[in-house]
Amino acid sequence: SSANGQRADIAAKISAEVVELYEKIKKTGDGIGAARLIEGKCDGCHLSINAVELSKIKETAADEIVRCEECRRILVRPKGF
Repeated sequence: SSANGQRADIAAKISAEVVELYEKIKKTGDGIGAARLIEGKCDGCHLSINAVELSKIKETAADEIVRCEECRRILVRPKGF
């Protein structure tokens, strides 16, 4: 399907280490390996992330992996975050 093609294109641009982590989390995270960070909440488990943790996330380099403290999914940060 075209979704699988898109996934393959994206996966090709990501390091094997990150893809492997995503797949591992996906197996234990109800089929979801990553979740968006929206308005201070993980879109996977809907946990509100406290101000201290949000500050740490903002200081983390854009190419570093950030994970939700609750569900451990990879957090996809909005641009400019």
